[in-house]
Formats: sequence, structure tokens, C-alpha cells
Amino acid sequence: MADGSPPPADINDQVDLLLAQASTRTNQQVPSELDLVEMPVEGVAAYWLSLRKIMGPKWNPKLLRDETGRTIEPFIRHLLDLGVSSWPGADVRRLAGIKGSVMIRDLQRKFVLMAIAVLGIASNENPQKVMVRIVSKFPISPIFERQVFDAAQLILKNLGNTSFHRERYLRVDHRIKAEALIITLIMYCMLVRRSGPEALEPARAHVHSAYFLEGLNLIRDGFEADFIKHRLNLQKREILQDTEMKMEMSLEMCLALRADASYEDMHRLARSYFL
Repeated sequence: MADGSPPPADINDQVDLLLAQASTRTNQQVPSELDLVEMPVEGVAAYWLSLRKIMGPKWNPKLLRDETGRTIEPFIRHLLDLGVSSWPGADVRRLAGIKGSVMIRDLQRKFVLMAIAVLGIASNENPQKVMVRIVSKFPISPIFERQVFDAAQLILKNLGNTSFHRERYLRVDHRIKAEALIITLIMYCMLVRRSGPEALEPARAHVHSAYFLEGLNLIRDGFEADFIKHRLNLQKREILQDTEMKMEMSLEMCLALRADASYEDMHRLARSYFL
């Protein structure tokens, strides 16, 4: 076996063990912070169930207000805020739907920007062309082109500086602002253009987007740009659908919490979204 131990004697046990080791779900690293995109649906449900348990049998809006101040996940924070509002349930549902649409659109755009950068890296494209494609995804460019390249050059110049904050300036994450994401993506394109794809290896530790990391893995494995584009498009669709489902479940659990549903009933609600 991978850990050096002998395989089980029974063939059925061997197959079961191989299946368990092959499953990405059993080996999935849960984010340290609440994140609807990266966290499995079971983890999101556990968050809402924990609120029910902490709150106790009586509705306690102060708990939700306090939690709103601690939570950085934007959709969850919005739900918590709506939960303590005077809006009736139908309006809470409507406003949550609007917020969800806004966030899914932003998430989709950021994935598109990442895919553009990945394809630029795969084809060793001029970073200025990559930049043109990136800004075409906005009605108005959120950042000046010169600022992007000046900042990217400064980052490249200081990669060897021991006091340089790599985690902040090499970070690729759907949660950061679009302006910061654009600068980092262009910097990666410039780095590869200058030093080759292998120069990205030390920076992989600062990539916190599984989507972007998958693109880099496909490049490293030698796949052609057309295949990478097709693969990323499919993955983007699945991630967005999965995130929408977790948003829907979160809304239902927030409304259940607001309606003083019991822990057991909220658990039943959550199980409706599990396989």
C-alpha cells in the first residue's frame, strides 16, 4: 500500500480500500474559513446547524448580528443580515436571490479571467494580449493597463526579496478584488514569458483557487490549449451550479432558523441536499 502496510487479505477489502483512497471527497481539504465555493455542502450545512445548536430553543437575533460581524463569506453574511431584518420571509427570499445572482456573476467573471490567464500561459502569449482579453470582460476596465504592468513588474522584481509578502501579492483566489486578481494573473503570464512554466512551481503554494490550480496542472501535464479551454469551461459550469445549490440550501436553513425550526428538522432539511 502507499503507506508501506500490506494490503488486506480479502479481495473485497482491497477494492473497498482502493475506492476510499481514490475518492477526492474523503481526502478533500476543508477550507479554514467559510467559503461557499470551496467548502463541500456538508460543511456549509454544519455551519448552519452549529448556529441552531448555539442559539438553543429560542430565536436569538443578537447571535445572528454578532455572527454577521465575524463572517467574511459575503453571501452568508448577507443572509445573516436579512435574517434579523423586519422583512417577511418572501422578501428575504427575493433579496437573497438578487444577491446570489450578483455573486454568481462576479464568480463567473473571475473564473473567466483565470481561464484567460491559463490559456495565455499555455500558449506563451504576449501578456499585453492577455490583458486586452481580460479587460474585454468588463463594461469599463476596473484598472488602468499601465498600473497593471507597473505593479506586475514590481512584484517580479521583488520575488527574491526576503521581506516581500508573497502570500499577499502572489495570491490567486476568487475572493480577492478583481483589480488585485488581474495584476496577479498578468504577473504570472509575464513570469512564464520570461522564465518558462517551471518558474510557476514555487508560487503554487499561494494559489488558493482550485480552478486556477487545475489549469496550471493541465499545463504541467502537457495538455494542449484547446483541451485545457474545454476542460476549464466544463469545470466552471459545475462549480457555479454547485455553488448555487449551496446558496439555495443556506437560504432555506436561514429561513428555518428564523422560523425556530428544531435542530432535528434543520438536519432533515440539510439532508435533502446530500447524496
